[in-house]
Amino acid sequence: MIKAISVAGLLEGTPFKKPTVEIDELPGIISSGHLTWIECVVDSIIDDSPKILEKLGITMDASVLLSGYVSSYEDRGDTLGLMIPFVVPGNNKTLTAPILIFMKKDLIVTIHDDYGGKITRLYNYAPTVLRKLPKEADTWADGQTILLARIIDEICESNFSILRLIVERAEQFEIDIAGSRQVTRDISLELSNMKTSLLTFLNAVWATYDTVHNLKHGDADMVSDDEIILGKFEVILGRLDRQIQMSENVMQMVATGVNVVQTEVTNKVTILIIWWTVAGTAELVPNTIATVFGLYPNHETVFFPIVATVVGSAILATAVAYFYVRKFFGQKLGFDKFKKFRRKSTK
Repeated sequence: MIKAISVAGLLEGTPFKKPTVEIDELPGIISSGHLTWIECVVDSIIDDSPKILEKLGITMDASVLLSGYVSSYEDRGDTLGLMIPFVVPGNNKTLTAPILIFMKKDLIVTIHDDYGGKITRLYNYAPTVLRKLPKEADTWADGQTILLARIIDEICESNFSILRLIVERAEQFEIDIAGSRQVTRDISLELSNMKTSLLTFLNAVWATYDTVHNLKHGDADMVSDDEIILGKFEVILGRLDRQIQMSENVMQMVATGVNVVQTEVTNKVTILIIWWTVAGTAELVPNTIATVFGLYPNHETVFFPIVATVVGSAILATAVAYFYVRKFFGQKLGFDKFKKFRRKSTK
C-alpha cells in the first residue's frame, strides 16, 4: 500500500510543495517540464514501486536495483537508478532498509518505507533547498545533480547517527557486566549482536561509498559534467571515508573494552575459586581427624579432647591455607567490603 506521496519542485523558477497528492495526479504534475522531486512512502517497496514507476513512465524495473547487495547503481541513459541503504536500529541489532532513487530529466523520485524519516525531514524544507538551485533551462542537469547530492548526503548523515547508538549500547553493556548487581543474561549473544550491528553499519557505509563513487565517475547522462558540482560527491566520499575509519575504531574499542571486562570477571571467578579451595582445605583436615577418632573404641569417653583437637586443627588448617594464598597469590579475602556492607546495613 502506498502510504503517502509528496511533491516539491521548481515551477518557472519558483519553489512549490504539495505535501499530499494522489498517485493519479503524478503525470499531470511532471508534465510541466520543470524540476520535480516526488517523495513516496510505501508499505512494501517490492509491491508498490512498480505502480509508482508505471504512473511516472519510468521503464526501469525496481527489482533490478533490489537484486543488488545492500546498494546498487544502474544507468540506462535517460534513466538513472540508485539503491542506497538506510541503517536503522532493530531489536538489539542494526538492520538496513533500502531507498530507491530514480532520476530522469527534471525528475527525481525517492521510494522508501517508514524508515526514511530523514528524507521526509529534508522534504519539509525542500523549498529552501530548491531556491538555491540553478534555474536556467540549459542547466537542468546541474540543478537535479545538486538536489541528488543533497538527498544522498542526508541519508549518509542519518546512517552516521546510528553509530552513536551502537557506541552507547556498547558502553552500557560494559557498565552492566562490570557492575556489582548482575542479572541472568546471555553475554555471548549480546556480544554477537553488538559485533553484528557494527559490521552491518560498516557494510552499509562501504556499499554507499561504492554507489557514490560510481555516480561521480560513471559519467551518467542524467548527472552534470560540471567539475564543481561533481565535487559535492567528492565531499560525500570524504565523509563516508571518515565514517568507515570511525566505525573501525569503534569496533576495536568495543573489542578491547569487552576483553578487559571479561578478564576482570574471570579474575573475580578465579578469586572465588581460590577462597573456596581455602574453605575446602579448612574443612578437609578436621573432617579427616574426626573420622580417625571415630574408629577408636569408646571414643565417647574422650569426647571433649576430640572436640578440642578437631576445632584446633580446623583453625590451624584455615590459617595455613589463608597465609599460603596471601603469600603466593596475593589475594585478599575482602573483609573491608564486608565491613562496609555491615555498616550500611546497620544504618
